[in-house]
Amino acid sequence: MTGGTNDAATGKSADGATATVTAPTPDRRRRLLLAGIAAVVVIALVVLILVLNGDDKATGEAGASASTTSAATDTSVPPPLPTPTPTGPTDVVDQPPPALPEVALDATAAVGNGIVATLPKIESIEGSAVGPGNIAGPALRVTVRIENGTADAVSLDGVAVNMSYGTDRTPASPLDDPSRRPFGGLLAAGDSADAIYVFSVPAGARDSVTIEVGYQAGAPLLLFTGPVD
Repeated sequence: MTGGTNDAATGKSADGATATVTAPTPDRRRRLLLAGIAAVVVIALVVLILVLNGDDKATGEAGASASTTSAATDTSVPPPLPTPTPTGPTDVVDQPPPALPEVALDATAAVGNGIVATLPKIESIEGSAVGPGNIAGPALRVTVRIENGTADAVSLDGVAVNMSYGTDRTPASPLDDPSRRPFGGLLAAGDSADAIYVFSVPAGARDSVTIEVGYQAGAPLLLFTGPVD
């Protein structure tokens, strides 16, 4: 049928009536444009949030992995160090040093390396009780002299002097008497030094007295023995 057909060019219908065409107003176009822009912004924000969340998750996983690795490294037990090979003597060190043959109280005892010792004086005194464990009473005060016949200075900090009495060689107790002057410091080559030691010895037990001198740890012991008046 041709009666209801519109004339696109004239805007009239086939029956002669004028058709009304409504164009969008400017306000409506603006609203449509703003809605489109808002939709684009929303989509962009959603995409940005998704990207940021993915980066945060990857960073968190990487940090957790690094922390786990660091913790595993910190708590690991280091391998044991190799046992060093001994370079010095391996003999038993708690054995007493050898003793040289005994000499008289007024004789000279020699170590054999240039070190010699003598006892210039042995005195009978009434020892004073100074310090804990000391008991005043009969005592012997011994002057010990060491001569350094070596080519080098010798330390006297490790000199040990001991005394015993009687045939069974009962150890005499050292007495911290005010007159006591032990060895110490360095003894230059060619020099000599004197020291004084005091020991508690009963007056009736001096028929046989032994004095032992060691000028340094591990050195042969010098032994002096004999009666003391």
